[in-house]
Amino acid sequence: MKRVQDNSKILLVDDDAKNLQVAMSILKEYNVIYAQSGHKALELLETNAFDLILLDVVMPTLDGYEVCQKIKADDRFKNIPIIFLTVKDDKNDIVKGFEYGAVDYITKPFFSEVLLKRVELHLSLSHALKDLKVMNTNLNDLVEEQVEELRRKEQILFQQSKLSAMSDMIDAISREWNQPLNIIKLYLQSLNLQFSIEDIDIKQSQEMIEKTILEVTKLDDTMQNFQKFFKNDIEKQSVNIKVLLDNVVFLFKDQINKRKIDVSIDGSNLINFNFIYDEVKHIFMKLLSFSLKNFADMNKEKKFITFNINEDNNSIYINYKDNCSLDDDKCISNEFDLNSEFSNESFDLGFYLMGVFIEKNGGFLDVIKNNEGVCLSIRFDK
Repeated sequence: MKRVQDNSKILLVDDDAKNLQVAMSILKEYNVIYAQSGHKALELLETNAFDLILLDVVMPTLDGYEVCQKIKADDRFKNIPIIFLTVKDDKNDIVKGFEYGAVDYITKPFFSEVLLKRVELHLSLSHALKDLKVMNTNLNDLVEEQVEELRRKEQILFQQSKLSAMSDMIDAISREWNQPLNIIKLYLQSLNLQFSIEDIDIKQSQEMIEKTILEVTKLDDTMQNFQKFFKNDIEKQSVNIKVLLDNVVFLFKDQINKRKIDVSIDGSNLINFNFIYDEVKHIFMKLLSFSLKNFADMNKEKKFITFNINEDNNSIYINYKDNCSLDDDKCISNEFDLNSEFSNESFDLGFYLMGVFIEKNGGFLDVIKNNEGVCLSIRFDK
């Protein structure tokens, strides 16, 4: 075993001067500092960095067990190994020493070779533990550096991904804007032509203006949706679901009345949930807008749109249904096809954001295949 006395400092504690002299002569190759009382030993600990403590058990005022207790209770010194030196060889005394935190127990009178080997063994273990602690600290630092590096790389990848998503979305928006902008140009050219002739059709001009305003509104809605998508700092608030749905329906009141659609909101008036209000409002505005557009293209005697709100102990459910009969290619489930991408010509930003907002507010969407019309359920877990 490698000798470790060159850089080791030992505290030797014994009230008997003769015992101190014998022990120090055996340990002459080590840096030994002695104390003749427990109180003096504790004082020396304050000003020295010891690698090992040899501690007599039987001492006046403060015995070895009490000194050991105080050392082990102090975080600064608790890891210093302690070997008890004593004439007590009863097994209960030996067990008591280990219970107080000693690493070894040597009975007096001791053989010099036994003392040297025990000291050398525990110093080697002590230094090995210190080296292991340093290695562990260095390893932790290295791991933290690697984790931080991975975090930086993930942030870069996230930013790149976000920029890519923004690029795709901007492309989608430009395509969504293309159609209404072309229509607006046609309407304005038509209005300009009418104003250039003497016989102006006022009614037709008003219709053109209304249609132009409608297309401009679509552009404005698209931009607002785009802005909402990138806002992450909006806090959720407690929202009464019935009130929210009433507000959404009111916004479409004129179109609902014009198309003679029966709209009903069933369920409790007292169900509240924490939402980002504008995002959840967009979800149901998009659904109503989709239904109204489909109703406009058909002749049907009875038209209805129903909202149903209910809850159980775990979740809140909002079910939406209409009877605007749809062909397979117009079915709403197609709008939430997971394979759909920004580059798809049929991509609808409003439906894409609807899915994003449902997920962002902790919801789950279940679209039911139904050729009779739109049928889906949104679940928000409590």
